[in-house]
Parts: sequence; structure tokens; C-alpha cells
Amino acid sequence: MKRLAAIFCILCVSVKAIAQHYHVDTLYKTGPPNNRINVVILGDGFTQEEMPKFAAEAKRFADYFRAFEPYDRYQHYFNFFSIRTPSKESGITNPGTASDAYPGQPIETKNTFYGVSFGETVHRLLHVTKTDAYQEILSTHLPAHNLVVILANTPYFGAAAGGAGAAGSVAIFNTQENAGRIGMHEIGHTFADLADEYWQYPYGFYSREGPNITQDSSETTVKWKNWLNSPAIGVYRHGSDGPAAEWYKPSSGTCLMEVMDKGYCVVCREAVVERILQLINPVESIEPDTAVEINMDKQRTFKLNLLKPDPNSLQIQWYLNGKKIGDKSDQAIMPNQVTDGSELVATVFDSTAMSRKKQARKFRERTVRWVLRSSNPSRFEVVASRTTVCAGDTVELNAYGCAGEVGWFTGAKGKVLITSASESEVYKSECKVAGKVTLQYEIPITVKSPPAATASNSGPYTVGQTVLLSASGGTTYQWNGPRRFSANTPTAFVPNASIHSSGIYEVRVTGENGCTKTAKTEVKIEPVLSVAKNDEGWLKVFPSPARDRLTFETNLSGESEITLFSTSGHKVLSKSFQKRIDTDVDLPRGMYVCKFRNGNKEVSEKVVIE
Repeated sequence: MKRLAAIFCILCVSVKAIAQHYHVDTLYKTGPPNNRINVVILGDGFTQEEMPKFAAEAKRFADYFRAFEPYDRYQHYFNFFSIRTPSKESGITNPGTASDAYPGQPIETKNTFYGVSFGETVHRLLHVTKTDAYQEILSTHLPAHNLVVILANTPYFGAAAGGAGAAGSVAIFNTQENAGRIGMHEIGHTFADLADEYWQYPYGFYSREGPNITQDSSETTVKWKNWLNSPAIGVYRHGSDGPAAEWYKPSSGTCLMEVMDKGYCVVCREAVVERILQLINPVESIEPDTAVEINMDKQRTFKLNLLKPDPNSLQIQWYLNGKKIGDKSDQAIMPNQVTDGSELVATVFDSTAMSRKKQARKFRERTVRWVLRSSNPSRFEVVASRTTVCAGDTVELNAYGCAGEVGWFTGAKGKVLITSASESEVYKSECKVAGKVTLQYEIPITVKSPPAATASNSGPYTVGQTVLLSASGGTTYQWNGPRRFSANTPTAFVPNASIHSSGIYEVRVTGENGCTKTAKTEVKIEPVLSVAKNDEGWLKVFPSPARDRLTFETNLSGESEITLFSTSGHKVLSKSFQKRIDTDVDLPRGMYVCKFRNGNKEVSEKVVIE
């Protein structure tokens, strides 16, 4: 939904539209629409006589929304409005053509304001058919909307997200006892781009990358890897076969995006919070209310008026010419603290624990700047983000107090230099002002060497063995790997390894000087472990090498079973037999492992196909 910058005032009065005016109710107004998430609740299939019912349903859902985690912590970031658009008939259209249509639901066509209808192919998927009416109501009554909800006046279950065509994203759902949770599920799609965590057999509609759906099954690289230490979070297949087996989700049976009686899992909750913080600036206003130039002829107090979540998770930092001076919502500055052209900067960042998104500060930290004018002459200086770094780290250098052009020893121009430090050196800068002496400034940056980190393993291994991991080069170690593996010793073990223990293991090595380096080692595990030698002659497999036919023979009585695995662990053949079986094989060339079982007797043998 596109956010518009227009500011409008909504009162609980009639608003004039192009052709007709409709009543707009302000359910909750917490602040100006240009810095709030504006939720518009519409109703379809409610007649004029049923407008009180619609008003009650809209208020009930707004209350439910505001109390639902994580929206409850950001209640003040939302405005809620509803528009009373009566339909000529009560209820919504049911074409009755879908194979999954409800047997007891009447097939009928209703004349309603937005033409909401059950689906013709998938019955429960509600959709808007009168998109012109939908678009006109929004554009003429509430153009600054961010989220649209349509309540369908029917007791039969139906819901959908994004069902308004070119009008944009909308959550549609019916009115019934658990409508609140149904609505929050659909809003998860519409507002935060969440996918269903159940698979729509046979349709598979939602096979696309999203915050809670991916084709990456590796625990070391999956997009929600930062949450894998949380209860119930993992890497789960959507289904056991077909396209569903190729997609993964973070939870199984514990999230609202799969089960209606649950809340959002932490991964989905993070996506919702990130969307909220993307849309809303927590800095409501500033004092002085101009961030251009301020005359510092006297002591002044600079202030941030903030929109705070509950509990408050906002972090504030004040900087004067790049040096930290405070962390409160207001900051007093004395005239003798500044020179002409000094820069005062305030940053605000929401440090909520509901998000573990990497580099979140980089993407949603809010910054306010004032230039301070003073009778004290300007002073040219350079401030570094850090003066001691590890090789390869980024250093940001900011020049202050130059009324002309700033140049750097690298040849770069501008008041900011961002560079990757490879060795210790003195960083030089100069300020050139026409008709004046060129000013110079030097700042030494010390670069420390990273440790000589290594990582290795003693594989390859077979299933059931203990994996030995080894690292060197530092004083402390932190291992991470598949199946949530972690360890903090230079030598680490993975006991009773399974095929799922295969993959890349990373170790973060910290040296004596505090610098770190990451090393990796790949662990390979053969799918089948020989459980016993075939000294008893229980199984004979021939010919070996084989081409297109294999014979399996045993001296044991009763039923036997053979299973053939590829070296990647995939089962390629399974047969039951007594005494002997001849079977055709159409397999790629390579090594295979045959697992034989007869009662409690079990052996494995290697088979070569050429």
C-alpha cells in the first residue's frame, strides 16, 4: 500500500465524496496521519439497518488489533478509522462453483457495495469485484491509508489478503467468533509480507521467498538463523513431497501463520515490527524546530519529542562534532562548547528485542542535525569513528569546521571519508578556503592484525560416528554449524552424527589483541554405517561392478530386505525377497551403499555401478 504524504483531519462527521458522502468514524487517532500507520476498516454486505452492527464489529476488531502482540507495544503508532458504506442487500455473494464449497451454504448473488464474493475456484478465498467503488472510497475519504480491512457480513468462513486488484493490498475476512485471529493472520500477509506456514494442497500458492519461507535449508545461512536458539524455531519442511518439500519455514504448528489458535512466532513478529519501524519516524518533532542553523549567543536546550513504544526501547545519542555528549531526550549546549559551524547531531534507534535483524541500526536509525553559529572562530578538526581497529575494519572520518573544500590524502573530496583500514598510518586531511591559508589535520589510526585462524575436521565420516572439529590461531573460539551446533573450545565434537550433520562448520577465532577472524571447514558424512562385517556370508551382491542388473542372494531363511542408497544419502532402490532376487537397475555411474536386513541381522556393502 503506497503511503501518501498528505495530511488530513478526520472527525466523526460526514465527509463529502465525489458522488456521495459517507460517514467516517475515528476509532483511535493517536497522532498526525503523515506519521502514523492509518488503518481503514470497511464493511461489505451490511445494509443501512445493519450499520450499527458494522460499527460494533469495526470497533471490536480495532480493539483486538491493538491488543495483539507485537502491535500492542506500538499502539500509539496506529490510527484507526472506519467508513460506513451500506449495501443494498445483506450478506455476500456465493457462486457455489468451487469444488470445496460448503454444502450447507446457499448459492446466491448479493448486491453489495464492494461486491465481495467467495471464490469460484477456491471457495474460502474472498475477493472484491467492484474495485472502482473500493478505489473511489479510499481516494476520496482516506487517501493516506496504509492498511485496509474489509469485514464481510457472512457467518461462513472466508478470508484473503491482497484481493482488491489494482487497488492494492487489503485483508478481507468474515465476521464470526474467531474473526480477530483470522484478521491478524490475513494482515500478516498484507502488512508484513508473511507467507502461510501450511501448504495449500494441491495449489501451492505461496511458494515464494519471504520473511518466513525460503528454499534455503541450511541452519548456518537461513534468513532466520538469528532465532534458531529460540524455543520451537528451526528449519522445517512445508511438506514431505512434491513442491512443498522444497520449501522451509521457521516453525511447525506453533505460529498464527499456520494454526489459528496461536500468536505470531518470533520470526513473523520480527517481520511485523520491522515493517512498523520502516513506516514510522519516532522523532515527532524537534526543538528548536529548525535543523538548519542555530545562533549560539546563549545557552540553548535542544529537545527531541518522541513517539515511544511501550515498553520504551528507544536509544538516544547526542554528538557534538562527532564526539558523544549525551543520551537523554534533551541536551543543553553552552556557548563556550562550540565554535562557528559546529555540528550537533542526535540519533534515535529502536533497540527492541523483538528484532534481531542484522545491521538494523544502519537501515532505520533516525538522525537530526543542527549547524551551530558562534562568535568563537571555527576550528578545523577530524574525528574518527575508531582510532584503533582490526585489519579490514571500516573507519569513518568526519571533518568539522571547514567553510571550504575538504580533501583527503587518498585523493577523495568531501567532509566524510569511509575507508577500509589495512595497516597503521596517519590519515591526513586539509581544508581549502579561497583567499585563506590551507588548514591541515592529522589523525593516527592503529591497525591490529587478525589471528591466523584455521579450521579442519578428520572426516569424511559415516553415519553414527563422532565428528572431530579442530581450530587454532587464537585465545577464544566460537563454533556454529548445522542442527544448531555450537561449542566454545578449539577442539569440538559432534557425537552420533547423522546425514543432517553434514555441511559447513564455522569458527570465530579471537586473538590476543581482540581481533577476530572466521574459518570454515566442510564436514562430509556417508549415509550408511556398516553395522557388521559380512563374515557370515549373509549377503552376496553381484556382479560388482554392475551395469544394468544386480543380484542379491542370502543364506538366511525368511524375508529379507535390501535398500540401496546414493552417496548423498538418497534412497534409490528398496526390495523385499526370500533367498534371492534379480533386479534391473537404471542408475548413474558411481558408488552406492546396499543395506541388508533379515530379522535382527543387518549388514551393509558397497556396490559399484559402471
